[in-house]
Amino acid sequence: MMSAQDIYQAHLDAVSEALWEHDFERVLDHISFPSFLETDDALLRINNREAYLPSLKTFRKTLQRLGATAYHRLCREAAFAPEDPNRIEGIHETYALAGTRPVLPPYLNQMTLVHKAGRWLGAGLRSATQNAQSMIITHPEPDAGLTAAAAAKQEHRK
Repeated sequence: MMSAQDIYQAHLDAVSEALWEHDFERVLDHISFPSFLETDDALLRINNREAYLPSLKTFRKTLQRLGATAYHRLCREAAFAPEDPNRIEGIHETYALAGTRPVLPPYLNQMTLVHKAGRWLGAGLRSATQNAQSMIITHPEPDAGLTAAAAAKQEHRK
């Protein structure tokens, strides 16, 4: 059986890679809904895939605008919840870099993973950073009825 830290890091790696490659559908495949994102100065409750898409796109654009050449998230600790072996609580640190220079100050995060239908999915993320600086959270919703895939295609055309 994989350790909680190995599962947590594998999840971080898969989501980070998908985000870096602008593959928002793949990012969304790693999230359990409803979910939430929280920073020191903002909170977003996320009911479905489409509600999360604006935040993903804005954060990725922020990394690009800042000149990031790498995006890494490293597990600092993770443990199975004692009362629920289908839940992992973990802490990780996020690094957005241009070469070896941070484009954002590194910050700590707390995330819950839940095991559903044979997969580990993110079920909420708290980031110890200012949203005004990192732009992790974007509140506007995409057009009503627009699927995440259609919104991503529409954005790609811009």
